[in-house]
Amino acid sequence: MPEQLTDDERLNRAVKSVRNYLRDKVELNRLLGGQFESNDEEIKQALMHALMDWNTSPPFLTPVSLSTHPAKNLLVQAAAVHAIQSSALWHSREHMPSSDGGTSADDHAKASEYGAWLDRLTTEYERKKGDIKVAQNITAALVGMGVPSEYSSYYYVFGQWW
Repeated sequence: MPEQLTDDERLNRAVKSVRNYLRDKVELNRLLGGQFESNDEEIKQALMHALMDWNTSPPFLTPVSLSTHPAKNLLVQAAAVHAIQSSALWHSREHMPSSDGGTSADDHAKASEYGAWLDRLTTEYERKKGDIKVAQNITAALVGMGVPSEYSSYYYVFGQWW
């Protein structure tokens, strides 16, 4: 069983997991000047949106938190979707192609690629979320007679529990 974590430790580990999922790393972001595309506060916001989405999507079950979410991999994926949506909105707003002397540049022409990824990730996430929530609902209706889920309330990622 994993060690006891504070809420802040769990949130920081979740931020690292989302950042790893997105491959949002300084050393990989050469076109962004070696900066993160999403800062820690933006990823924390994406995680909170992912939790709110889970808690407000039918079937309505007991609300979950970072520590009790039944499918941490889906939580990371949902947070990534929210982070990509935010980035896509920003790139759309900043889209302004320029040219000078026969050379053109547009470092914000990413919205369409982001949109394609959002479609794929959202479709997969919604299907899996629905399947898990329906299974949880059926298990709860059976009052302990159901088969235990393979999903754990703990998640081991990159050598750490959260």
